[in-house]
Amino acid sequence: MDERTGARSGAAAIPASQRGHGTRDLWVLLAVTFLAFVNYAALLAVVPLWASEIGGHGGAGSVAVGATTGVMMAATVLTQLSMPRLFRILPLRAMIMLGAAMLGLPAPLYAVTDAIAPILVITAIRGIGFALVVVAGSTLLADVAGAGRLASASSYYGAAAALPNLAALAGGVWVARTWSFDVVFVTAGAAGVLAAIVAAPLPKRIRGTFHLASTAQLRTIASPVGLFLLTSGAFGAVTTFLPVAGPAAGTTAVALFGASAALIVARLGAGAVGDRLGTGRVLAPAAGLVALGAVTLAVALSLDGPPSSMLLVLGATLLGGGFGAAQNDSFVITVERLGAGRGGTGATIWNIAYDGGLGLGAMGLGLVVGHLGYAHAFIVLGAVIALCALPALVSRSRSPLTPG
Repeated sequence: MDERTGARSGAAAIPASQRGHGTRDLWVLLAVTFLAFVNYAALLAVVPLWASEIGGHGGAGSVAVGATTGVMMAATVLTQLSMPRLFRILPLRAMIMLGAAMLGLPAPLYAVTDAIAPILVITAIRGIGFALVVVAGSTLLADVAGAGRLASASSYYGAAAALPNLAALAGGVWVARTWSFDVVFVTAGAAGVLAAIVAAPLPKRIRGTFHLASTAQLRTIASPVGLFLLTSGAFGAVTTFLPVAGPAAGTTAVALFGASAALIVARLGAGAVGDRLGTGRVLAPAAGLVALGAVTLAVALSLDGPPSSMLLVLGATLLGGGFGAAQNDSFVITVERLGAGRGGTGATIWNIAYDGGLGLGAMGLGLVVGHLGYAHAFIVLGAVIALCALPALVSRSRSPLTPG
C-alpha cells in the first residue's frame, strides 16, 4: 500500500503502452483485494472459534486458540521476510494469483479435521498465500494509481481490504454458529479462488524491487512502525478472543461489525488528511483510541446485562477506528521516510508489522488470558498501548507539524 506522493514504489515502471490501463488496473487490484480479504476476514475469527469447539470435549485451550491466528501470521511474516528473493523470481501478478489460490483452495479442508495440528498446517499454507497477496498488491499499487493520488489510492486499497470485515468478519461467526462452519469454509475458499481468476488482467511483467534501508533510515521509522505493531496486536487479540469471550453470538457479531465499519471510515479519513495536511498527524491519537477501546472491552467483559453489550460494541468500535486510522498514517510515514526507490522495502516492513502484530497480539493475549482472565487481559493490553502512545502524543504537541 505505497502511499508516497509522486514517488515510485520500487516496482518497475509500467511501459508507455500500458499506462492508459492504469485506472482499469487499479479497479482490478481493488476487486482482487476485496475477494482475497473476504477469505481472510471470514476465517480470521471463525478458525479460532472452530478450534475452541472441535472434538466435542471442550476444544483447544486459550493458547492453542491464539495459535490459530499466531501461526497464520507467523507464516505470513516469514514469507514477507523472503520477499527480496521472491521479487526476483515472480512478477507481481503471478504472486497475487498464486497467493489468492493458496488462500482459497485449502480453506474447505478445515471441515474435514477436528484436530488442532492439521488446522495449524492449513492455516500456515493460507498465511503464505496471504503474504504474497498483500505485499505484491501493495507494491503494485503505486504503479496503477495516478500521480499525486497515492495517499488516496492507498485509502481506497485499505477500504477494499477492510470492507469484507463488515459482512465476513462478523457474519462468518454468525453463520458458523447459526448454520454451519462448513458454509463459512466453502464460501471463503470460493472467494480466494475467484480472486486468483480476477487477477488475470493485471500487468504481467512488473516485478517488485527491494533495496536495503540504512540504519539511520530504519531508526526514523522504528517508533511509528512499533506503535502501529501494537495497534495491530490489539486488533488481532480482539478478533481472536472476542467471539470466544463475548456474551452472545448476536452481540459479538454487532461488536465486530462496529469495529469493521469504524476501521473503514477512519482509514478513508486518514487518507484524506494525508493528502491535504501531510502525514504523521493521526498515528499517536489513533493508538490512544485503540487503548481506550481495549479498556472499554475489559469493562464490558466484567459486567452483565445490557450495559455489558453496549460497552462491548462501543469498545470494539473505538478500537477498530483507531486501528484504521493508524494503518494509513503509519504506512505513509514508513514509505516517505525510507525515500524513493524503496517502496517495496516500505511495503514489506509495514506488512510485517501489520501481520506480525496480529499474530503476536493473539498469542500474547492468549498467554495472559490463561493467567488473568479475559477482562484483566484487555486492561493490560490497553495499558501497554497507552504507555507507548503517550510519548508520541507529547512529542507531537511540543513540535510543529510538518507534512511528511
